[in-house]
Amino acid sequence: MPITIELPPEAERRLTELAAQTGRDVDFYLREIVQSVLDDVEDHYLAEALPPGIPTLASLRAKYELKKDILSDNRRVRIRRGLSWTERSQQELDANDPDAAFIFQWIGFEALYSEQSLSPRRTKQERDAFLKIAVGLDMGKDALVYNGVVARESKTILTLAANAYVFDLFWDYYYGRTNPPRWDPRDPTKWADYLIDSVQETLDNLKKRENGTFDTLIVLFDRLYVLRNQLAHGGSTWEEHANRDQVGDGARIMSRLLPVFLDLAMDNPNHFSNAPVIYPPPDLDPNHIIDKHNAYVCRLAKLASEVDGGYREYLSKAVERELEGNSDYDFVARVREILYR
Repeated sequence: MPITIELPPEAERRLTELAAQTGRDVDFYLREIVQSVLDDVEDHYLAEALPPGIPTLASLRAKYELKKDILSDNRRVRIRRGLSWTERSQQELDANDPDAAFIFQWIGFEALYSEQSLSPRRTKQERDAFLKIAVGLDMGKDALVYNGVVARESKTILTLAANAYVFDLFWDYYYGRTNPPRWDPRDPTKWADYLIDSVQETLDNLKKRENGTFDTLIVLFDRLYVLRNQLAHGGSTWEEHANRDQVGDGARIMSRLLPVFLDLAMDNPNHFSNAPVIYPPPDLDPNHIIDKHNAYVCRLAKLASEVDGGYREYLSKAVERELEGNSDYDFVARVREILYR
């Protein structure tokens, strides 16, 4: 059936004047306009839509509430943290702030796999191991990582892979870091050769379809890690024109991948690491830490009780904060006795 378009008065006036000045029919220009912008409109609005099969955050929250009591302590904390930051990132996407969304997404992502090492090498090993497990589980299920993300975002992923400004070796060369660490034998002066090879490998992996998913994600997250560093370490200006495309692309891709990762982690908890989480909450403290911490709190309470003036109030608040979550009521009572005697 024919499609009728009602234009705003100003647009209709300009179109009519254009037709009159050139001697062409208005319909000619309408066809030209539609044809020229349709691809861009499709890319924009289809990119915003959640691909079929990707779990919603509401469904993930409901699943977590059902499963949290049967998860191990470390896995429960990982998923709770990852889900909370993913939910927070969605608020920023809704507010059209991809910078903030991407930062929150990366926090949520690292919550799912980070262990107790903060070295770049170890972090990458943990990240790659997590991706390998997730892709393997997903391939045996719905292949959402490929069908819902990699296949749909293949052009964007390739563009990110080819971007020198999110390639770590480019920056090593840029800043004259010509002596690579022992665990990374690459020569920074040959960064362009490595980057071309990486782009070619990404092309090959994308052509392998599902079988190239893991290797594609390794390259993608290597680039996104550099982007994360640029934002988190003050290497970018909020809403600056530079880096806009890769920030927006990264936030969109992460908004699809994180729900799949969270869903897989809840459905297959025993396949993922049960190693201690990074910066564990107090309720996961081992006994030797609890004993030492309790001894410290007693000393802090004694110090607070001996301080005069306004500082006593603030030190008392510090003691109370240290006591938050402590279920040893006898100990809490003893500390408060020291504090307020």
